[in-house]
Amino acid sequence: MIVDDGLEEIVRQWQQMWNAGDMRSTARLFCEDADFVNVRGSHWHTRDEIVLEHVRRHELQLKDSVFTPLAITQQRIATDIALLHIRWRIMGDHNFDGAGRPPRVGVMSWLVLRDAEGRWRIRSSHNTHITASP
Repeated sequence: MIVDDGLEEIVRQWQQMWNAGDMRSTARLFCEDADFVNVRGSHWHTRDEIVLEHVRRHELQLKDSVFTPLAITQQRIATDIALLHIRWRIMGDHNFDGAGRPPRVGVMSWLVLRDAEGRWRIRSSHNTHITASP
């Protein structure tokens, strides 16, 4: 369970923005030079590309989706660096052909850095769709 409120807050903000379909606002959660590997293995570079790709997906297959963090763990690497693992569930999304998907689960790994104002920012994210029971 997360102990640091600042780290819990960044996950809560991601959840709220996702569920509101407001992926443009996620820009403030990322470092400018962030990178993101999505569940299909696409590797996006820079905050602008990450936001653009999420906006595109939320206009199509993810527009009705609901993101729920199921478990969050943290490992403090240094005072201003932490590693988060967020186990998640998504419901209400669609395949590319528009057919509804069953609920999905996965895990995201975030390397987060604290900026000069004391806010946590995602520097790197790797998202994995879990297809079988562990």
